[in-house]
Amino acid sequence: MAATSAPPTTLDIDLAQEAPLGARLRRLFHSEDHAAFQSLLRLAITHLGEIPDPSLPHLLFLLRFGERACLEPALLQTLLDGLRDRAEADAGLRPVWQAVARRQAFRLRQRARRQGPLTLVSLGLHCLPWTLVNRWGFRDAPQFAVLQNPFCMALHKADTVVRAIANDFVGYAEPALMRETTTPQGQRIAMRQDGGAVWNHNRGPAWLDEDYAGLRRSLATRAEAFRQSCRAEGLVFLMGDSRVDVPPKEPIPFLAPLRQALARATGQPDCRLILTSQPRRGGERGLAWLEDGTALVAAPYPHQRYTWANDDEADSAEGLDFEQAYAEALLACLTRWGMAA
Repeated sequence: MAATSAPPTTLDIDLAQEAPLGARLRRLFHSEDHAAFQSLLRLAITHLGEIPDPSLPHLLFLLRFGERACLEPALLQTLLDGLRDRAEADAGLRPVWQAVARRQAFRLRQRARRQGPLTLVSLGLHCLPWTLVNRWGFRDAPQFAVLQNPFCMALHKADTVVRAIANDFVGYAEPALMRETTTPQGQRIAMRQDGGAVWNHNRGPAWLDEDYAGLRRSLATRAEAFRQSCRAEGLVFLMGDSRVDVPPKEPIPFLAPLRQALARATGQPDCRLILTSQPRRGGERGLAWLEDGTALVAAPYPHQRYTWANDDEADSAEGLDFEQAYAEALLACLTRWGMAA
């Protein structure tokens, strides 16, 4: 289920029919057919004018997932330009259009400042280092597929991440170490029995039946993607929600083992690593350097009940301020390392 397919040479769907097009896009996304999803999403945007009166949900999907799928800035700009007049007249579209336009301005600025290649690899501990970083433009279109590793779309504990890397994912997702649970909405998901990983985006029997076979195939593909990313140029690792004070009040217990595991995985003795902390209790934003290759970023959530994964909250004024501060901190780290001007 996790294997990606090549973009089709002949299209078997009518791009002017919104309902089947939207259903196909969602099916490809949730089945993790990344290349086909990205290819069809591009076509949906370029052929949007063929739909006589596209619905608001369809337009919101194209705007939000165009960023999430790391589509080219020029294509996103075309979409923004094409929806400008409707956004001015449509109160439902306007805040999302404005949010994407704000991120687009940052995306163009940070890409203009790049100095060489950038491979920003997520280490969890949840989906924010994948999703937020994508929508603020730090990953290029091909990286949407090739950088999806086991830590991108799941919940993890730092010690589990360290052991997975150190052991090359042996024992990471063995059926004997896993169990089922249910979401508050009643959907079946899998987790490690020790709570070290919760695969909350892989829901239902297609992923869980027959000893989690679908999920384990997906994770094996993602583990290989992690191995390949460790040999890429411009390598930077990012761990979010590390729950470390900035500056640290005591030694970070997982930091030395993590750096050792990354050194073995990459063959580089000094990997670039960014740890971010998002406390809900508030506090000041900040950036501390633990050593030349390790940065610690404080990026507190706007308030205790803030849900960064809620698109409407992310596109709100306070959500945008939070996310841009996070993105600016990443850019500051890249600048310190000479990877941005």
